[in-house]
Amino acid sequence: MEDLKRSIEQLINESPVDEATKHHDKTHIAHLVQEDVEEAKTSGVLHTDKNYRTHRIEEAAIGSIKERIGRWANKRNDVVLQTKGMIAKQSNSELDIKKRQLIEEMEDAKAKATDTYIRDNNYSDLKANFEGTKRRYEDMRAELGGKPPVASRMWLYIIAILFIGCIEWFVNYSTFNFKYPPGIAFGATIIVALSIATASHFHGGLLKQRLALFANHRTKAEKRQVIIKQCVFSLLLVFALVLVTYTRYDILMANTLDAGGVTLPGQEEETESIAGVLTQFVLLNLLVWIVGMAISYFIHDPRPDYQEALKDYEKAKGKFHKADTGLQEEVERIGNEFEDKLKRLTNSLNSHQQDIKELNTELERLAAKETSLISQATHSINNMLEKHHAMVITEFNSTGLQEITVGPDALAVDDYKKLNISVDAEFIRRTLALEVI
Repeated sequence: MEDLKRSIEQLINESPVDEATKHHDKTHIAHLVQEDVEEAKTSGVLHTDKNYRTHRIEEAAIGSIKERIGRWANKRNDVVLQTKGMIAKQSNSELDIKKRQLIEEMEDAKAKATDTYIRDNNYSDLKANFEGTKRRYEDMRAELGGKPPVASRMWLYIIAILFIGCIEWFVNYSTFNFKYPPGIAFGATIIVALSIATASHFHGGLLKQRLALFANHRTKAEKRQVIIKQCVFSLLLVFALVLVTYTRYDILMANTLDAGGVTLPGQEEETESIAGVLTQFVLLNLLVWIVGMAISYFIHDPRPDYQEALKDYEKAKGKFHKADTGLQEEVERIGNEFEDKLKRLTNSLNSHQQDIKELNTELERLAAKETSLISQATHSINNMLEKHHAMVITEFNSTGLQEITVGPDALAVDDYKKLNISVDAEFIRRTLALEVI
């Protein structure tokens, strides 16, 4: 390990770019420019490669640096391979292997406990039910624009129904009590009240949910079932109203007869009075029905199964989260069993980890040196290329050689002047086949 550190330190202290460019002064570049221009005068063409660099500046600016850094890079590659091998060796030490084995044993124990728990607690079924009810509820909520279901206040609704029943009691009990014994009158009043309240409940629900109940995706059988149900409760309402109205009518007729009969002159006024009383009585019962229907309308959702979907989802969520919490506790218990063993092994690995850390630090220093060399080489190469480029253009202009063409595309001097001939760090890495440490 100490030998590797010394080798890395030696590489860091070397300066291959400085050695390659120590003779690259302005005079040297001017000499190269003069040779390129003289050759161009003779042939009428400034010969360059596809990157518009002459072979002289290519060799001077890139070749020497490539050679020096190439030797440095070869030594760097050898040292990096040895260092990574040492790190791998340290990582694959006996203690490290034991640690990995212990971790694998722990993960295997967790997997077995998880499988056993899932099998014994119907975890998969609970999860599938939870996901299904969640998807069903979220689809309904999205369909209804994100509006949640109407809050279920069953006790409040029961109070409202009882309130309607009390109103019906005061409206109809006197009618039945006048004609029948108290027990029968009480029962008849209760039956009529329940009939009107029940009809109000189902009629209000139908009014709120009519679009969903008769949507295009509903089958004819489903729609027919809704119609039959509503007809039954509508008939219940009609029968209740007919019963109480007929009873009231019978009482009014009896009172009229007791007052002198219905065939005497002037009886038309009495008949009109009976009709008026009956109309008011029927309207009062209908008003109670409408109030009950309005209450039912506001406690129902636009979809008949929206509240049910929310209840199913919350119930499934509670069961699944309970099972999932139990699973997590079981996994955590197993993890705690292995924690002490892992701590002891980790303490034994500290010395090995310290060696690995030091080697990684040395590699980071070497990588920083490499980045610095590439930056230095890029700057040096671009400096020479740009000077050569500018001096060639100046020489062409000063000697009146604007008719000379440049490169494989026979560019004019003015077009050649506009070219960007610089290189970047990626070019250096690619040229030297340097992989990132």
